[in-house]
Amino acid sequence: MAKKKKYPVEYEANTEAWMTTFADLVSLMLTFFILLISMSTMDKTGLSDIETSFRKAVSVLNAGAKTELQIMPPLEMQKLVSAEELMLAMRQNSMALLQNSTLKHKVKGIIVKDRLYLRIPDAVLFEKGSAKLKPEHAKAIKKLAQMLAMTPGKIRIEGHTNSDPDLSDSQFADPWTLSLARSASVLHILEDEGVNAARLSLVGYGPSRPVSTEATPFGRSKNRRVDIVIYK
Repeated sequence: MAKKKKYPVEYEANTEAWMTTFADLVSLMLTFFILLISMSTMDKTGLSDIETSFRKAVSVLNAGAKTELQIMPPLEMQKLVSAEELMLAMRQNSMALLQNSTLKHKVKGIIVKDRLYLRIPDAVLFEKGSAKLKPEHAKAIKKLAQMLAMTPGKIRIEGHTNSDPDLSDSQFADPWTLSLARSASVLHILEDEGVNAARLSLVGYGPSRPVSTEATPFGRSKNRRVDIVIYK
């Protein structure tokens, strides 16, 4: 017959149980002080490396359609990203800058290999047969110039016309001279807004580099353009 238990049950006291909790507490405190010492002795270079790695991990592209000017990655970050990533960021920023301008939806950003083309129809920027920039668009071009001043690379302004421009009332004798003069008008704004002159160049291609072979007014209008080309 089973022996009946006595109630209440009596347990023997374990006088060493507190050591487990105390040992855990000491271990946590030791870890805490090691972390404090490690942080206090970490040099500036180490912290900078951590910051750089984090900023590279979150990429250089913007999360939304920000319209402020300071939206390019810092110069030190531009050395850590590929040419393709930088071109994508520049195209995105260009479109964002022009959202509230007179050139909204009129500038096309085209990436070809490691080059970014900001393509603007010349009918938007200039009157027929003229190389004088329309005043209402000067502010938008200045915004682009200020962004380009903060980016690396060379910048070439390319002027293009169609094969038969109307120069009857123009001071220019041929389409090549007209395309070159229009390139110069845009280049001067970039230089005035802080783009280093050593980065700038211009060329007037006239009708020699068409992007459309359509023999229609719309097709010919595609060939009349100014390209701001960022490369290297």
